Amino acid sequence: MPPVDTTAAYSIKSITKSIMNALVGIAIRDGLIASADQPISDLVPKLPKKWLANIDGVTVKHLLTMTHGLQVEENSPEMLEVWRSRNWIGAILDKPLVHSPGEHFLYCTCSTHLLSAILTQVAKTSLAYYASRKLFSPLGIRFRQNLFGSLAIQLPVRWERDPEGINWGGNNMFLTPRILARFGQLYLADGIWNGQRLLPAGWVDESFRKHSTGWSDYAAYGYLWWIGCVDGLHYAFASGYGGQYVYVIPELKSVIVLTANSDTSIAEMQATTNPVIKDPAWILRRFLFESRF
Repeated sequence: MPPVDTTAAYSIKSITKSIMNALVGIAIRDGLIASADQPISDLVPKLPKKWLANIDGVTVKHLLTMTHGLQVEENSPEMLEVWRSRNWIGAILDKPLVHSPGEHFLYCTCSTHLLSAILTQVAKTSLAYYASRKLFSPLGIRFRQNLFGSLAIQLPVRWERDPEGINWGGNNMFLTPRILARFGQLYLADGIWNGQRLLPAGWVDESFRKHSTGWSDYAAYGYLWWIGCVDGLHYAFASGYGGQYVYVIPELKSVIVLTANSDTSIAEMQATTNPVIKDPAWILRRFLFESRF
C-alpha cells in the first residue's frame, strides 16, 4: 500500500457518531432542540401518522444512547436493505419498535441517521454546512478546494449523503488525524475552545456518563461515545471501523488519536492482530499508566 498522506482526509467511519454528539449539543445551545429529553416527534411533527406512531416515546436521548427501540442489527442484511433503498429515512421509520424506548441497547447506525435527519430539519440546512459553520470553523478548521494559483473556494466538510441528500448520520465523514485531535481536545476542555463555549455547560460530563450497558466485552455507552474504566482510570473514546479511535482521558489531560485503513474487509478485521480493536483499554495500559505516577 502507498504511504498515508498525513494531510489528507480519510473516512473516519463511526467516529462520525461522536461528531454527531457535538452537533446535538450545539443545537441545544442554539435553542434548536430544547434538551436531550425532547421527544423527536416534536421536532418532525409533519411526518405521516404511521411514522409518528413508530417513534412514539422516542426522545433525542434515546438516539444518543442507542436505546431507540429499533431492532436492526449493525451490518445485517436488514440494515443493508435500508442503505440500498431510495429513501433511507422512510425505510427506517417504516419499522415498528421492538423494544420500549430506553429499555434495550442496540448499536445501530439507523438511529444516528434518523438523528441526522432531525438535525437537518431543525437547522434548516445540510448537516455538513451546519457542522462546518458551528463546529469546525470555531476550531479554526476550514475546508477549501484550490482552483488555480492562490484562488480557492470554501467547502463544507466532506460527508457522504443518502439518496435524498441527508448526510449519513454516524458514518463516512472525512477528516484528518489532526482535526480529530482538535475535536478530542474540545472535549478534554469541557466544550470550550479559545475561551468560547461551543458545547453547553455540563454536556461533556453528561456525554461521558454511562447511560447504556453497551457491549459487556467491550465498553459501556454514553451519548454517542464509548465509556470505559481500567484500574480506576476513566476514559471515553470514539471508535470507527478498521481501528480508528479518539480517546479522551480527563484525569491525564490527554487525547490520543489512532487512524487506520477504513477499507479493511470484515474478514481482515476478524483476523487482525491489532490488540486495540478487541481491547480498547490496551492502549492506555501499554502507554499511559506510567504517566500517572
